Amino acid sequence: MPMPAANSPWPPKAWQPAYAQYEENDAWLTGDTTTLQKLYRGEQATHTRRGQPLRGGLVGAASRFMWGRPVPAGEHRTRVHLPLAADLATLASDLQYSDPPVTDFADGQEQVTELAQARLDDILNGDAHHAMLNSMGEIKSALGATVIIPRWDVELEDHVWLDYAAADTVVPVFRHGRLVEVTLWSEYSDGTHVYWRHLEHHATGYIEHALYRGTKTNLGTRVPLQERPETEPYAALIDGESRIPTQIDRLTAGYLPNAPALAWRKQAALKDAGRSDFNQLPPLFDNADETWSSWMRDLKLGAGRLIVPEAYLRSNGPGAGASFDLFQEMFVGLQVPGSVGDGMDLTPNQFQIRVQEHSDTLDKVMLQILHKAGFSPSAWGLGDRSGSQATATEIQQREHRTETSRSKKNLYDRMVLSRMGSVALELDGILFPGKGGGRYDLNVVFPDISRTDPKVEAETIGLLKVAEAISTETAVRRANPDWEDDAIAEEVARIQKVKDAQRPPDPFGIDRVDDEPEE
Repeated sequence: MPMPAANSPWPPKAWQPAYAQYEENDAWLTGDTTTLQKLYRGEQATHTRRGQPLRGGLVGAASRFMWGRPVPAGEHRTRVHLPLAADLATLASDLQYSDPPVTDFADGQEQVTELAQARLDDILNGDAHHAMLNSMGEIKSALGATVIIPRWDVELEDHVWLDYAAADTVVPVFRHGRLVEVTLWSEYSDGTHVYWRHLEHHATGYIEHALYRGTKTNLGTRVPLQERPETEPYAALIDGESRIPTQIDRLTAGYLPNAPALAWRKQAALKDAGRSDFNQLPPLFDNADETWSSWMRDLKLGAGRLIVPEAYLRSNGPGAGASFDLFQEMFVGLQVPGSVGDGMDLTPNQFQIRVQEHSDTLDKVMLQILHKAGFSPSAWGLGDRSGSQATATEIQQREHRTETSRSKKNLYDRMVLSRMGSVALELDGILFPGKGGGRYDLNVVFPDISRTDPKVEAETIGLLKVAEAISTETAVRRANPDWEDDAIAEEVARIQKVKDAQRPPDPFGIDRVDDEPEE
């Protein structure tokens, strides 16, 4: 796919369903309740739900999400956002990248030197790379994919490094499920209706840069890179075709999906776009917000109110009757027959704060969110709510759900990160010759996720020792699974030395003098 033609719709038509989903997921991730209200009231053309009119409205909006219900002018409704979506994205990222993967050279490569190993560690095993993975993990979880790209700037770093772009800032092209081209874009606005977009197109052998001047939904016309200070530095790097040759025969971008796409599997352009951890979860996120808002509403109403005679119902105008709003939180007056002094002057009213009911409802919603996302309740700090005593096997099965979800995601990570790490090293060898970079095959290894409670593990090892069913070496290996063989051998030797020192003397050998053997 070459650079788009002038005045093309943006984002491209084929990708607008995906971008509408990105917009919704991003609003939940960032807690942008203003955008959520616009989306669920149908006030934005990019995302309209079935059953909702384009301009909002009581029937269509109220039948859906809490954030889509209109609030009459002059009224206040308690609506509080609970950041469960952001917590879910953080959980997914932490499970994959809090203990970072280790990248090493694949077996059977004789040209690997100490200099190459040091370069590999600088680029792919350093703190900067691990920090990038943690940041990327949350975006990948929420939007469903990211694009991994090598970056370099001789004025900033003396080596190439890996960076990422979010799914809502890329337009990829796939062939047979493989990424063949991708366009990254950034948007700038001066607070007017003019939008500037910097497009960075990655293809095999080159990276092309272009700047467009258009509107919010139209790409507009292509203009020189020098017209924006953000893109002006690229003007000195490109050739006559606005390209930067990479000097390698591989694509300098890798598409990293979070999981296989489901809703878009029949759409040719989107079927490889990936799936978010938020898939099918916005209604549950909204349920959690409604539950939390109801709880906070109870807290406010629990402070007590005084009912002052004025009007039972709100008049809807002559001939339109009257109505009663179930969602109104405070009534400042009720009009009743009679006069002051007839028993309805001031009536105190105080509602019960339903703590347990709200807590139980919220727990159930959170459990459903975790179940759909593929995580165990304990991953989010939720224990067993069934009231029964779980067996060790049942606990392991619940924990296994989290490990399975993480292992499936690691498959995509290993493929893409190893390939893009290899591309980064190859580019590094060209851009910084003599420092160890070059073309190598790499392996990315993720540590095990299992984190057994140290107390439980110590008790298990102790029982095995008492039953004489485990050796000292095996016990040390089990207690320290990340230790090397030399460290384990040293620890076993130290344990044995302490045992020998603590062994009581032989009572039959005290002060005993053996006869000297006869000649």
